[in-house]
Amino acid sequence: MEKLNNLYIEIKPILHTYVFELKKNSKKFIIFSIITGLIGFLIGFLGFALIPEDSLSSSQGAYFQDGLGIMSLILIFGVCFFFGGIICSEFSTKSGYIVFPKINKYKLIIGKYLGNITLLIGVIAIYYFILVLLGIFFYGLPLNIRIFHSFAITILYILAVSSFVTLFSSFMKSVNMTIIATILILLIVFSLVDQIVVLSNPDFEPIYSLDFMSRLITSILETDFPATTAERYIDMEMQGFIFRIWITPTIQMGITVMLLYTIICLGLASIIFSRKQL
Repeated sequence: MEKLNNLYIEIKPILHTYVFELKKNSKKFIIFSIITGLIGFLIGFLGFALIPEDSLSSSQGAYFQDGLGIMSLILIFGVCFFFGGIICSEFSTKSGYIVFPKINKYKLIIGKYLGNITLLIGVIAIYYFILVLLGIFFYGLPLNIRIFHSFAITILYILAVSSFVTLFSSFMKSVNMTIIATILILLIVFSLVDQIVVLSNPDFEPIYSLDFMSRLITSILETDFPATTAERYIDMEMQGFIFRIWITPTIQMGITVMLLYTIICLGLASIIFSRKQL
């Protein structure tokens, strides 16, 4: 009993921070949920209902792939929206003067991270829920079980990208700088580096890239997921030069890389945060 009581005392600050973060960002959650829900409805229903020429996808799985084509973009903006100020805001607003003497910095970042990750997963769950309802509406039952696999990969991707943004928030000076820098890196830099690497060495798979990992969200919905390496890329020949386009990582590689991003980035962010002075 005493051990349980001591454990509760240890995690109590984390729980309080978690609940506080949920309440503080409740308006963000509502706003982003409405926007995301509308996007899901517009993509999943109105495109087919209002434009007769736009026929339905050949299968429910293909329909889900089309609906999730924009998911990585939604996630990047969502993560930056929720995690851009997770650490640097404590310093830019000087709230750390009040918080830090009363709570261990590690417990603070754990509570804040868990609170924001809960809200963002809730937002994305709404998008998936709308897509599933529309998929059943258009194609009926049974439901393609791979949509749940896609949702699981999306959660892993959220963990990886949110950890990446949290790392930047730990050493950037302001929320705006963190958001701008991470959006540019996630949307532009990763893509440019991938192209340069593939052009210089077509055989090298860009497993370091979060942009490449995001493709697993939709590709995992394929009925016959690529079983061999040759099925995971397309070679195009232009003027005697072979240009390779990597389509998707393997499931095992995607999960491994995203977990590594999560562990490494959160670990570095915690170390930087613990040593940072007001």
